[in-house]
Amino acid sequence: MRRRGSSRKAAAGALLTLLFGLWVADGCVDLAPNTVPCPPLEDFKAVSPLLEKKCGTLDCHGNDARPLRLYSQYGLRFLGGEENTEQYSGNLAVPTTPEEIERNYFAMCGLEPEKTSFVTAGEEQVETLTIVRKPRLTEKHKGGRIWNEGKVDDRCLTVWIEGDYEPGEMDTQDCVDAVSN
Repeated sequence: MRRRGSSRKAAAGALLTLLFGLWVADGCVDLAPNTVPCPPLEDFKAVSPLLEKKCGTLDCHGNDARPLRLYSQYGLRFLGGEENTEQYSGNLAVPTTPEEIERNYFAMCGLEPEKTSFVTAGEEQVETLTIVRKPRLTEKHKGGRIWNEGKVDDRCLTVWIEGDYEPGEMDTQDCVDAVSN
């Protein structure tokens, strides 16, 4: 038979353990910010329209059930703001917003962050990334082949990922050509 005092002590001990755990976890978050480098956002603004057009439709990555989620006028939309996080589907009349492009950027950077940082640092080849292999169909892709290696679409993406230029100075002509096709 348990004593009343022992159950109170156990509950108090559990509460203290929980509070200590939360305090430690809070400290860990502050000590370990996200430091994984990603190719420049300002240059991604030229790449996003390609991904939106080729990959961002509702039946592909413009769908909130996909691991790589892309927002655009062709598929999933983001209404924005902390008070309004509702998502809705396609509105062709409204161009992709800067906030949606930023969300696409973070989706790309978050897909394989460590590998992406190795590629941008020149320590690994761009072909190691899923985002490069799948559209080339060198890895199984439900959407099939999206583009061929070395073509304008492929160069638009890979030049951005490799980041072999000063931020803000990427040659975006391949991206422009790829979207206009």
